[in-house]
Amino acid sequence: MKILIVDDEALARKRILKLITEAEVTDSIIEASSGKEAIQFILKLEPDLVFLDIQMTDMTGFDVLKEVHTEYIPNIIFVTAFDSFAVKAFEVQAIDFLLKPFKKDRFFEALHRGIDRIKLNEKEIFTSKMSGLIQFLKNEETSILEERNTYLERIVLKLGKKYYFVETSTVKYIISSAYYAEIFTYSDQKHVYRISMSEFIKKLDPKEFIRVNRSTILRLKEIKEVIGEGMGDYSITMNDGKSFSLTKTYKASFLKKIDIKNS
Repeated sequence: MKILIVDDEALARKRILKLITEAEVTDSIIEASSGKEAIQFILKLEPDLVFLDIQMTDMTGFDVLKEVHTEYIPNIIFVTAFDSFAVKAFEVQAIDFLLKPFKKDRFFEALHRGIDRIKLNEKEIFTSKMSGLIQFLKNEETSILEERNTYLERIVLKLGKKYYFVETSTVKYIISSAYYAEIFTYSDQKHVYRISMSEFIKKLDPKEFIRVNRSTILRLKEIKEVIGEGMGDYSITMNDGKSFSLTKTYKASFLKKIDIKNS
Protein backbone atom coordinates (compact mmCIF):
# COMPACT_ATOMS: atom_id res chain seq x y z
CA MET A 1 0.00 0.00 0.00
CA LYS A 2 1.26 3.46 -0.95
CA ILE A 3 0.19 6.49 1.07
CA LEU A 4 0.74 10.06 -0.15
CA ILE A 5 0.84 13.01 2.26
CA VAL A 6 0.13 16.39 0.64
CA ASP A 7 0.69 19.56 2.68
CA ASP A 8 2.79 22.67 2.09
CA GLU A 9 3.73 22.82 5.78
CA ALA A 10 6.63 20.52 6.70
CA LEU A 11 5.52 20.16 10.33
CA ALA A 12 2.03 19.09 9.27
CA ARG A 13 3.48 16.44 6.94
CA LYS A 14 5.84 15.27 9.68
CA ARG A 15 2.98 14.73 12.14
CA ILE A 16 0.92 12.70 9.67
CA LEU A 17 4.03 10.70 8.72
CA LYS A 18 4.69 9.95 12.39
CA LEU A 19 1.12 8.78 12.98
CA ILE A 20 1.09 6.54 9.89
CA THR A 21 4.41 5.03 10.99
CA GLU A 22 2.99 4.47 14.47
CA ALA A 23 -0.04 2.71 12.98
CA GLU A 24 2.30 0.27 11.15
CA VAL A 25 0.08 -0.01 8.09
CA THR A 26 2.71 0.55 5.38
CA ASP A 27 6.37 1.28 4.71
CA SER A 28 5.62 3.13 1.48
CA ILE A 29 4.92 6.76 2.38
CA ILE A 30 5.44 9.62 -0.08
CA GLU A 31 5.39 13.34 0.69
CA ALA A 32 4.33 16.22 -1.56
CA SER A 33 4.84 19.85 -0.54
CA SER A 34 2.55 21.45 -3.13
CA GLY A 35 -0.52 20.86 -5.24
CA LYS A 36 1.56 20.52 -8.40
CA GLU A 37 3.71 17.81 -6.78
CA ALA A 38 0.56 16.05 -5.63
CA ILE A 39 -0.79 15.87 -9.17
CA GLN A 40 2.51 14.48 -10.47
CA PHE A 41 2.73 11.82 -7.74
CA ILE A 42 -0.91 10.76 -8.10
CA LEU A 43 -0.56 10.26 -11.85
CA LYS A 44 2.92 8.70 -11.74
CA LEU A 45 2.92 6.64 -8.54
CA GLU A 46 -0.82 5.86 -8.24
CA PRO A 47 -0.98 5.90 -4.43
CA ASP A 48 -3.74 3.93 -2.70
CA LEU A 49 -4.53 6.57 -0.09
CA VAL A 50 -3.90 10.33 0.01
CA PHE A 51 -4.02 12.78 2.92
CA LEU A 52 -4.75 15.97 1.01
CA ASP A 53 -4.52 19.43 2.58
CA ILE A 54 -7.15 21.85 1.30
CA GLN A 55 -5.37 25.17 1.75
CA MET A 56 -1.95 25.31 0.06
CA THR A 57 -0.02 28.22 -1.34
CA ASP A 58 0.03 27.19 -5.00
CA MET A 59 -3.43 25.64 -5.28
CA THR A 60 -6.14 24.05 -3.17
CA GLY A 61 -6.90 20.39 -2.66
CA PHE A 62 -10.02 20.89 -4.77
CA ASP A 63 -7.89 22.33 -7.58
CA VAL A 64 -5.76 19.17 -7.42
CA LEU A 65 -8.93 17.11 -7.95
CA LYS A 66 -9.88 19.16 -10.98
CA GLU A 67 -6.48 18.44 -12.59
CA VAL A 68 -6.70 14.66 -12.04
CA HIS A 69 -9.18 12.70 -14.13
CA THR A 70 -11.80 11.01 -11.94
CA GLU A 71 -10.68 7.51 -12.87
CA TYR A 72 -7.19 8.22 -11.48
CA ILE A 73 -8.34 9.72 -8.17
CA PRO A 74 -7.24 7.47 -5.27
CA ASN A 75 -8.94 7.20 -1.89
CA ILE A 76 -8.60 10.63 -0.30
CA ILE A 77 -8.86 11.92 3.25
CA PHE A 78 -9.08 15.70 3.16
CA VAL A 79 -7.35 17.82 5.78
CA THR A 80 -8.57 21.35 6.47
CA ALA A 81 -8.34 24.11 9.04
CA PHE A 82 -11.43 26.27 9.70
CA ASP A 83 -13.09 26.33 6.34
CA SER A 84 -16.88 26.23 6.70
CA PHE A 85 -17.44 25.79 2.95
CA ALA A 86 -15.12 22.76 2.78
CA VAL A 87 -16.79 21.16 5.83
CA LYS A 88 -20.19 21.66 4.23
CA ALA A 89 -18.99 20.11 0.96
CA PHE A 90 -17.58 17.03 2.70
CA GLU A 91 -20.65 16.50 4.87
CA VAL A 92 -23.02 16.80 1.90
CA GLN A 93 -21.08 14.14 -0.02
CA ALA A 94 -20.32 12.00 3.09
CA ILE A 95 -16.57 12.20 2.45
CA ASP A 96 -14.08 11.71 5.27
CA PHE A 97 -12.03 14.68 6.43
CA LEU A 98 -9.80 15.77 9.29
CA LEU A 99 -10.30 19.19 10.84
CA LYS A 100 -7.06 20.70 12.13
CA PRO A 101 -5.94 20.40 14.85
CA PHE A 102 -7.03 16.74 14.98
CA LYS A 103 -6.35 14.28 17.78
CA LYS A 104 -4.48 11.01 17.35
CA ASP A 105 -7.59 8.85 17.83
CA ARG A 106 -9.49 10.80 15.17
CA PHE A 107 -6.58 10.39 12.75
CA PHE A 108 -6.40 6.61 13.28
CA GLU A 109 -10.16 6.37 12.80
CA ALA A 110 -9.92 8.12 9.42
CA LEU A 111 -6.81 6.14 8.42
CA HIS A 112 -8.33 2.72 9.12
CA ARG A 113 -11.61 3.70 7.48
CA GLY A 114 -9.65 4.62 4.37
CA ILE A 115 -7.75 1.33 4.46
CA ASP A 116 -11.01 -0.61 4.88
CA ARG A 117 -12.40 1.10 1.77
CA ILE A 118 -9.38 -0.09 -0.18
CA LYS A 119 -9.63 -3.66 1.15
CA LEU A 120 -13.32 -3.81 0.33
CA ASN A 121 -12.51 -2.53 -3.17
CA GLU A 122 -14.99 0.32 -2.93
CA LYS A 123 -13.23 2.31 -5.65
CA GLU A 124 -16.40 2.84 -7.67
CA ILE A 125 -18.33 4.13 -4.64
CA PHE A 126 -15.56 6.55 -3.70
CA THR A 127 -15.14 7.70 -7.31
CA SER A 128 -18.85 8.43 -7.41
CA LYS A 129 -18.54 10.51 -4.25
CA MET A 130 -15.62 12.44 -5.75
CA SER A 131 -17.68 13.15 -8.87
CA GLY A 132 -20.47 14.36 -6.62
CA LEU A 133 -18.05 16.59 -4.71
CA ILE A 134 -16.73 18.17 -7.91
CA GLN A 135 -20.27 18.76 -9.14
CA PHE A 136 -21.19 20.26 -5.76
CA LEU A 137 -18.32 22.73 -6.10
CA LYS A 138 -19.47 23.70 -9.59
CA ASN A 139 -23.05 24.15 -8.41
CA GLU A 140 -21.94 26.39 -5.58
CA GLU A 141 -19.95 28.45 -8.13
CA THR A 142 -17.05 28.89 -5.76
CA SER A 143 -13.72 27.39 -4.83
CA ILE A 144 -11.43 27.43 -1.85
CA LEU A 145 -9.09 29.85 -3.62
CA GLU A 146 -11.90 32.35 -3.95
CA GLU A 147 -12.94 31.88 -0.34
CA ARG A 148 -9.36 32.23 0.82
CA ASN A 149 -9.38 35.78 -0.60
CA THR A 150 -12.42 36.73 1.46
CA TYR A 151 -12.71 37.09 5.22
CA LEU A 152 -14.24 34.67 7.68
CA GLU A 153 -17.92 35.08 8.43
CA ARG A 154 -17.90 32.19 10.87
CA ILE A 155 -15.34 30.01 12.59
CA VAL A 156 -15.61 26.21 12.65
CA LEU A 157 -14.87 24.79 16.09
CA LYS A 158 -14.98 21.25 17.44
CA LEU A 159 -16.42 19.99 20.70
CA GLY A 160 -16.03 16.25 21.16
CA LYS A 161 -17.31 14.65 17.97
CA LYS A 162 -19.43 17.65 17.03
CA TYR A 163 -18.56 20.69 14.95
CA TYR A 164 -20.18 24.02 15.66
CA PHE A 165 -19.90 27.55 14.34
CA VAL A 166 -19.15 30.94 15.89
CA GLU A 167 -20.16 33.93 13.78
CA THR A 168 -17.35 36.50 13.57
CA SER A 169 -20.02 39.19 13.96
CA THR A 170 -20.47 38.02 17.57
CA VAL A 171 -16.76 38.28 18.49
CA LYS A 172 -15.62 41.16 20.74
CA TYR A 173 -11.96 40.30 21.09
CA ILE A 174 -9.48 37.42 20.82
CA ILE A 175 -6.65 36.70 23.24
CA SER A 176 -3.88 34.17 22.68
CA SER A 177 -3.15 31.56 25.33
CA ALA A 178 -0.08 29.42 24.55
CA TYR A 179 -0.90 27.66 21.25
CA TYR A 180 -4.59 28.56 21.40
CA ALA A 181 -6.77 31.58 20.69
CA GLU A 182 -9.48 32.39 23.21
CA ILE A 183 -12.47 33.90 21.40
CA PHE A 184 -14.75 36.12 23.51
CA THR A 185 -18.27 36.90 22.27
CA TYR A 186 -21.01 39.41 23.11
CA SER A 187 -22.85 36.69 25.07
CA ASP A 188 -19.82 36.44 27.39
CA GLN A 189 -18.91 33.00 26.08
CA LYS A 190 -15.32 31.91 25.56
CA HIS A 191 -14.38 29.55 22.75
CA VAL A 192 -10.95 28.01 22.39
CA TYR A 193 -9.36 27.42 19.01
CA ARG A 194 -5.87 26.23 18.10
CA ILE A 195 -4.36 28.79 15.73
CA SER A 196 -1.66 31.44 15.85
CA MET A 197 -2.66 35.09 16.13
CA SER A 198 -0.70 35.86 12.95
CA GLU A 199 -2.83 33.40 10.98
CA PHE A 200 -6.06 34.42 12.67
CA ILE A 201 -5.75 38.14 11.89
CA LYS A 202 -5.28 37.32 8.19
CA LYS A 203 -8.70 35.65 8.20
CA LEU A 204 -10.52 38.59 9.79
CA ASP A 205 -11.86 41.69 8.03
CA PRO A 206 -9.41 44.58 8.75
CA LYS A 207 -12.37 46.97 8.71
CA GLU A 208 -13.72 45.17 11.77
CA PHE A 209 -10.70 43.78 13.63
CA ILE A 210 -7.23 45.02 14.52
CA ARG A 211 -4.26 43.59 16.36
CA VAL A 212 -2.97 45.76 19.22
CA ASN A 213 -0.26 43.57 20.71
CA ARG A 214 1.29 40.16 20.23
CA SER A 215 -1.54 38.38 22.04
CA THR A 216 -4.64 40.51 21.36
CA ILE A 217 -7.04 41.18 18.48
CA LEU A 218 -9.91 43.65 19.06
CA ARG A 219 -13.16 44.48 17.31
CA LEU A 220 -12.78 48.15 16.37
CA LYS A 221 -16.32 49.23 17.15
CA GLU A 222 -16.05 47.80 20.68
CA ILE A 223 -13.22 50.19 21.59
CA LYS A 224 -14.57 52.77 24.05
CA GLU A 225 -11.48 54.92 24.56
CA VAL A 226 -7.75 55.14 23.93
CA ILE A 227 -5.71 56.59 26.77
CA GLY A 228 -2.28 58.18 26.36
CA GLU A 229 -0.10 56.98 29.22
CA GLY A 230 2.85 59.28 28.45
CA MET A 231 6.18 58.53 26.77
CA GLY A 232 4.25 57.43 23.65
CA ASP A 233 2.45 54.59 25.46
CA TYR A 234 -1.28 53.92 25.12
CA SER A 235 -3.90 51.70 26.74
CA ILE A 236 -7.21 50.71 25.20
CA THR A 237 -10.51 50.34 27.07
CA MET A 238 -13.35 48.31 25.60
CA ASN A 239 -17.09 48.92 26.03
CA ASP A 240 -17.26 46.10 28.58
CA GLY A 241 -14.50 47.71 30.67
CA LYS A 242 -11.74 45.31 29.61
CA SER A 243 -8.37 47.05 29.14
CA PHE A 244 -5.50 46.17 26.79
CA SER A 245 -2.08 47.63 26.11
CA LEU A 246 -1.03 48.96 22.71
CA THR A 247 2.55 47.86 22.01
CA LYS A 248 5.17 49.56 19.86
CA THR A 249 4.99 47.02 17.00
CA TYR A 250 1.30 47.69 16.34
CA LYS A 251 1.02 51.30 17.52
CA ALA A 252 1.52 53.15 14.21
CA SER A 253 -1.01 51.08 12.24
CA PHE A 254 -3.53 51.21 15.08
CA LEU A 255 -3.35 54.99 15.56
CA LYS A 256 -3.61 55.54 11.82
CA LYS A 257 -6.65 53.25 11.65
CA ILE A 258 -8.53 55.24 14.33
CA ASP A 259 -7.22 58.59 13.08
CA ILE A 260 -5.06 59.55 16.07
CA LYS A 261 -1.76 61.30 15.46
CA ASN A 262 1.25 59.38 16.73
CA SER A 263 3.02 61.11 19.59
